[in-house]
Amino acid sequence: MNRLRKLGVVAFVYVLLAGGSADPVETVTDTNVVTGLDFSHSVSLEEHWIVQEGLAQALLSPEILRAIQAGHHGRIGFALFGWHTTIMPLLPWMRIGSADDAELAVQRIRAAIIEQIATEATLRRAESRFGRPTDLSHALSSATAMLLAAPFRSRRSVINIIGNGPDNVNEDAQGARDAALALGFTINGVVLGHDPDVIAYFQQKVVGGPGSFVEHVPSPEGMAEVLRRKFINDIVIGFADGSEPEPDH
Repeated sequence: MNRLRKLGVVAFVYVLLAGGSADPVETVTDTNVVTGLDFSHSVSLEEHWIVQEGLAQALLSPEILRAIQAGHHGRIGFALFGWHTTIMPLLPWMRIGSADDAELAVQRIRAAIIEQIATEATLRRAESRFGRPTDLSHALSSATAMLLAAPFRSRRSVINIIGNGPDNVNEDAQGARDAALALGFTINGVVLGHDPDVIAYFQQKVVGGPGSFVEHVPSPEGMAEVLRRKFINDIVIGFADGSEPEPDH
């Protein structure tokens, strides 16, 4: 319960930083999706370029748009952040329900990641002896707080974690995972590379909730396809049970 109370406080801070809801009238979405990108030193800057373009191609694909528009409300909430031992906002919550929305999201993501990669390049030259560890627990707790503070109401909330290693800071990721699951959230994972130990770690201590899954990207060429397939699963599973849509207010 201490972790859940702490998440509530952090979520309140996110609301204050965001200035409250982005819409004067509450918006209902089919799914709220927040994605965290691993910026620890085990992920190269070249891999970040590949992830960036994979995200762009996935979000702009016609299959993603069709999946979104087939939902009860025809829109999703989407947010993106980077993480290592700290959290780096990359895309604040925005609503995606059209090709124009997706294009705007991609423009903002590309600009934010380009800026973050430039910052990381400078920091990594200065910190080459030490590196940046992987605080996966913090990433999960922050994603949970972002979902609690989302300006859109939704019957399904999804956390996506994209990374290539286990938590190596303090507490393991399992506690933060369990706190998110206790709130009814789903956590999915994308492992960069094909290390069976990392894949098993994600399966056992990171993902969970209804319809959860772990994907892995064995080669850079497969990034866009894996992310496209992952986002479609995120979106479609949210209304595939045939349940009645919630009314807009």
